Amino acid sequence: MRSNVELGTISGIEIGLHYSWFIIAALIAFSLSEHFRQVNPSWGPGLIWIAALVTAALFFVTLLLHELAHSLVAQARGLKVSAITLFALGGVSQIQDDATDAKTELLVAIAGPIASLIIGFGCLGIALGLGWQSSTEAQTAVTGVLVWLGYINIALAVFNMIPGFPLDGGRVLRAIVWAITKNADRSTRIAARVGQFVAFLFILDGIWQFFSGAGFGGLWIAFIGWFLMDAAKASYADVETTAALRGIRISEVMSRDCAGRQ
Repeated sequence: MRSNVELGTISGIEIGLHYSWFIIAALIAFSLSEHFRQVNPSWGPGLIWIAALVTAALFFVTLLLHELAHSLVAQARGLKVSAITLFALGGVSQIQDDATDAKTELLVAIAGPIASLIIGFGCLGIALGLGWQSSTEAQTAVTGVLVWLGYINIALAVFNMIPGFPLDGGRVLRAIVWAITKNADRSTRIAARVGQFVAFLFILDGIWQFFSGAGFGGLWIAFIGWFLMDAAKASYADVETTAALRGIRISEVMSRDCAGRQ
């Protein structure tokens, strides 16, 4: 995925935003303003919007840190990482090389969720230190921001560990199957098939919730399922193509009887 807005580089990795990021950032900001208005009606409109905008911005910083964890571990394992792009559904690290062994695949995959868990529990810990109690709503804007970031990052880590390829959990599953079978292609096929099944469950759940009155929330879950289904199918197709072409020489597919230009 190409970036539409370049933000700079970190450790030689280009950081950028896809145009879809601006749409979801606006939706998150509006959603957060409504959330803070409901749980803290005593806050003024100005404070509510400041808290919403700051939280939305910091949320995408945490997404960047999640992807950086993947990328930096990949670099440490000898893989080339060209860019990180933040888009509507989160972020993607453009790792140029495939993992050469199951251990590398596992370490790269697990790095993001671990980073999100550290961020999430760290935010909640700071909020507790500032006087927030887990049984009550945050009373100040600072603790409100920290609590939301804490819970959303923990949720992000849990969601990413769902064994649906190409989610991080699907890559962890691929690494485990790879370690057992010693076959990278077979592990990718299995992980991709599991990913398609998980995506199908997401679509069914989203449609069910939509017709049960969940409205946009149900459609959003179905959309995520559709995205995962498409990505899993593409991953399966890639491994099939690579396996089919492996070992074929260029001379075997070139035509030797081409007529010369007159």
